[in-house]
Amino acid sequence: MLGTAPLLATSGHAAHDNTLTVGIASDPVTLDPALMSSYFEISVQFNIHEPLLHMTPDFRIEPGLADWTSPDALTYHLTLRPGLTFHDGTPVDAAAAKFNFDRMLNPATGSPRRLELAPVVAVDVTGPLTFTIRLSKPYVPLLQVLALRAGMLVSPHAVQALGADFASKAVGAGPYRVVRWTKNSELVLERFDAYWRGPAPVGRIVFQPVVDETARITNLRAGTFQLVDGVPPQMQGLIGRDPALTLKQMPGLGFNAFSFNMTRPPFSDIRLRRAMIASFDPDTALHAVYFGTGAAAYGAIPPSQSWAYDPDFKPYRYDHVLAKSLVRESGAATPVDLTITVTNTPSQVRIAEILQAQANLVGFNAVIRQIDPTSLITVLRQRDFDIAISPWSGRSDPDGNMFGWFTKDGPFNFSGYVNDEVTGLLEAARAEPDQTGRAKLYRAAQTQIAADAPMLFVVFPATIQASSASLAWNQFPDGAFQLQFARYR
Repeated sequence: MLGTAPLLATSGHAAHDNTLTVGIASDPVTLDPALMSSYFEISVQFNIHEPLLHMTPDFRIEPGLADWTSPDALTYHLTLRPGLTFHDGTPVDAAAAKFNFDRMLNPATGSPRRLELAPVVAVDVTGPLTFTIRLSKPYVPLLQVLALRAGMLVSPHAVQALGADFASKAVGAGPYRVVRWTKNSELVLERFDAYWRGPAPVGRIVFQPVVDETARITNLRAGTFQLVDGVPPQMQGLIGRDPALTLKQMPGLGFNAFSFNMTRPPFSDIRLRRAMIASFDPDTALHAVYFGTGAAAYGAIPPSQSWAYDPDFKPYRYDHVLAKSLVRESGAATPVDLTITVTNTPSQVRIAEILQAQANLVGFNAVIRQIDPTSLITVLRQRDFDIAISPWSGRSDPDGNMFGWFTKDGPFNFSGYVNDEVTGLLEAARAEPDQTGRAKLYRAAQTQIAADAPMLFVVFPATIQASSASLAWNQFPDGAFQLQFARYR
């Protein structure tokens, strides 16, 4: 890992030679957008894959590979830009778009996009560059979904030719093409000259995973990296005082939370889930780990989704007396043994230590299990945990933060949570055209979820990233790097 490599002793900054080296918290799990479901793919995805539509940092939807019209709530006509190609030279046309949607919707693919596209009943090719998406019911978030992974088209020819290798050699239509990916070492991308916006200003991007957050900043200050994600909040002052560096921060879209495994003891008992929540003080984590950045979380709707966010929603209280009482009421033999699973990133370990210390005061015997970040999604999917960190980069609409997490077949329902009332509220919110009405539905769902306690929410983290001052780049609230907009000054 680069974090253990020799570093320059000073804060010198290396010549870039039209290469941008990016320090990221962890390797992606896959490069196939149809299969992406890990938090750690967010850094790389937009550089390889271009969505049909584009979302600006202030959540406006613009044309991307395609433009759209919608004559009614069930019909969306899309028209692709002429002359588009994938990285392998094959055409980005309506037939390719239909192939992608059919692939994502096919149960055999196992794509998390299937739930995001659930209301889609048909994708009809209507011309060489035109196709129509037909819905079974109104689906208000569709345009935002098409600006994310579900709108990222890949080459049908490459999917068929590469088979299982497509996940590591993905061929998209984004600003950069994959040159090579050495797992847990580096992902090398080169500029795609046929990109529809024109060739990106930076010719070569190298992503290098470094789990240790301090090591990422040390590499940035040494000039080994020119851009990093996951800046530790406690290092903002150090970076801000360095004239050779640029620090950027904005409210994020996601949350950091823990999923309870509700399918087995101890957390199949709601009293023990509630006891664990009551034992935990989110303000302690906010200050000790996040140094006052971000906001304490009590649900899945962050302050950045201002029209749906309720600043007065605080259904939990930090109360050790209540927590001890709930443990006694459960009838479980004490102390209640449990394992807290987190990745070996320093911030997650610190949160786990706070959770462990506070839980052990009320009748639990918690131990911490650290795993590699790329293993997290497998552990969560297999429910190989008692309580496990479940970070989420977030989406611009509450649907993206809730539907996949709190419906029975949701791809991120790691808890095994089932509540028909919540599912009904979230289904209704998907179809409700009035924003005020949608907000009421999401708030009602959030209230019931809090009562059922499938997750322990910690914080809505701010998006904090840093770069060499010589690099101009756009920050996005979900933390994604879209480096077609980056250039050296």
